[in-house]
Amino acid sequence: MQIELTGEAAERYDIYYRAHVQGCGWLDWAKNGESAGSEGLAKRMEAVEVRLVEKGGAAPGKTDRSFVKK
Repeated sequence: MQIELTGEAAERYDIYYRAHVQGCGWLDWAKNGESAGSEGLAKRMEAVEVRLVEKGGAAPGKTDRSFVKK
């Protein structure tokens, strides 16, 4: 999945989101249109968490592994 803000919200905030993937658990945070979740693993996305952060603010957690693929 990929999520992006538009308009005034995009100028003021970064949007962070992460996916809970079957068998993998919670992945790290993706930001502003980056890919989050999995591809080619035949695993379902079981939950999504989304947070708005003021532009340039710190990520809500780790950002190294937001997307996994076969």
